[in-house]
Amino acid sequence: MSFHKLRLLVFSSLVNWSLCAHVVFVDRFTFTVDDRDLFLSQSAVVEQDGNRSYLSGHMVINRLVNDLILTSSMDITRPHRPELRLYNVQLNFCSVLNNGYKNKFIRLLYNNYAEFLNTKPKCPLRPNFNYSLHRAYIDEAMLPDLLPECTYRMKMSFKNKSKLLAHMQIEGKLRTKR
Repeated sequence: MSFHKLRLLVFSSLVNWSLCAHVVFVDRFTFTVDDRDLFLSQSAVVEQDGNRSYLSGHMVINRLVNDLILTSSMDITRPHRPELRLYNVQLNFCSVLNNGYKNKFIRLLYNNYAEFLNTKPKCPLRPNFNYSLHRAYIDEAMLPDLLPECTYRMKMSFKNKSKLLAHMQIEGKLRTKR
């Protein structure tokens, strides 16, 4: 690669980075087990590195799991304003994992995190397999430019039929780049 091409590549990367209007910080990342008989092990860790928060974790289950239902909501709080719910949705999570869910936002979100997994999970989820997430982060370029500075809380619960399996929660701050 010539010096001129390398210089253009570095310059375009810096321009793209500076155009991102937000920095997303994660203060809390938890994965809480509700069905203790299902999970052999699990973890959820958040680490800060510069202006980026990274999420890592794993889970190992002891039996096949199919028919997963995901209930998810996201709330934001802005200074001197009431809490605002951005969404509250219930999805067939197996359909998302098996690429059957066609909503563009859901696909974009899933594909963003799928690249940080050790495998692309499919239903049924396999027993005795270590599903690992390594240094995943929220790509600020996916966020709309008009989002306000706020704190956020995203909750997810996973069910098999009507039985609660686990909860996941991510909390943090969305800040405008200065």
